[in-house]
Amino acid sequence: MDVDRSTMHVATMNLVVFVDDPGHREWVVERAQRLAAKHPCRFVLLDASGGTAGVAIDGTRHDVGVANLDAAAIASLAREHTVADVPTILWWNGTGLLESDAFARLVEDAQTVVVDSSGLERGRARIGELGTFLARYPGVVLHDLAFLRLGPWMDMIAQFFDDPALREDLFSISSLRVVSGSEAEAYYLSGWLGSRLSWQPLDANTFSAHGGRTVRVEQEVKGDMRRVLRVVLESDDSTYSAALSDLDPYTVCLSVSGAKAKPTRCAPLQNVDNISLIERALLKNAHDQIFETSLETVRKLLD
Repeated sequence: MDVDRSTMHVATMNLVVFVDDPGHREWVVERAQRLAAKHPCRFVLLDASGGTAGVAIDGTRHDVGVANLDAAAIASLAREHTVADVPTILWWNGTGLLESDAFARLVEDAQTVVVDSSGLERGRARIGELGTFLARYPGVVLHDLAFLRLGPWMDMIAQFFDDPALREDLFSISSLRVVSGSEAEAYYLSGWLGSRLSWQPLDANTFSAHGGRTVRVEQEVKGDMRRVLRVVLESDDSTYSAALSDLDPYTVCLSVSGAKAKPTRCAPLQNVDNISLIERALLKNAHDQIFETSLETVRKLLD
C-alpha cells in the first residue's frame, strides 16, 4: 500500500468535519478549508449533504460522500482517511447529536468535539443534549461556538460591577432578561451568570439565590441569529442594561438607572469573527471549566 509519508510527517491533527445540510455546506467547508490551510492537518470532509459523490483527494484534503451510508460505514471511512497517532477533532454540523448513530461512532475516535448550538432549530434541545454529552463522554473535550461568541458580552456585564459601589448589588439581583437572535445565547448567559454567583436552578425561568431570594429569568428571541441585542439585570433598587447601540452594531451602551444611577457609557464590543472562534475551539485541547459549569447550570435549568 502506498503511504503519503509527507502528510504523515506534516499533519499535527485530523480535522474531521461532518455536514448534512446542503444550505450550510459551503459555509462550513470554506471555513474548514481556511483553517486547514493555516494549520498542518488532514482535513476529512464527511459530506452527508449530497454535495460529494464518492471520494475526492486533493493533497491533505479528503472529501468523502456519505449521504447514503450507515453509521458503521461512515466511521470506517473516517478511520481510513485520517492519519494515525495524531489527535482527531470532530467538527459536527449534523442536524442530530446524541440520537445520531453516526455521531456516536465518530466520537469514539475523537479527542475534541466542536458544535454550534446557535440557530432557530437548535437552541434549547441542542444545549440539553450537550449537558448529557458531558456526563456520557467525560474524556472528550467539548466546545460550543455559541458559548465562545459570548465572551465579549460576559466582559461587558462584568464591567458593571467593577465599581465597588455597585458590586454589592450582585447579591440582590432579582431578574435577568436577555434579548437575542437565538435561544442558545440567552441560555448560556443565564447559565454563566448563575454559575458565577452560585445560583441554584429551580425551573426554566427561576433561580434560587443566596438567602432564599429568587431570580426571574426572561428570554426574548429577536434580531439576527447568533447575536445578543440586550442584557438587563434588576436589583432591589437599580436596573443595569447593556444594549447594542442603534447607531453602531459593534458598540454596547451600558446604563444604570434607579438608586445607583450612573451616566450611560458606550464601549466597542469586540468583534470575534467565526474563523477565530472555530480556530480557538479546534486548538484548545483542554476542558473549559467555565463553559462546562455554565452548561451544567443550563442543563439543570432545563430539566
